[in-house]
Amino acid sequence: MKMISMSDGLFLYKSSDGYVVMDENDNILKLSKAYQTCIRYILKTLHSRRVAEREAIEEIDKSKV
Repeated sequence: MKMISMSDGLFLYKSSDGYVVMDENDNILKLSKAYQTCIRYILKTLHSRRVAEREAIEEIDKSKV
């Protein structure tokens, strides 16, 4: 497999029969024949992480008041 990109612990690889998204522990998160499907998966995952981080920060800020 050939690595195409890496973003915040998500790795996109080109395999012989499509594309694979893996995490830093080599767990397969998404398999697809289409590049765009894997990119959408990565973008949605990163977005949900950011939302969760923002919510956690807001909760911490509220508890300080």
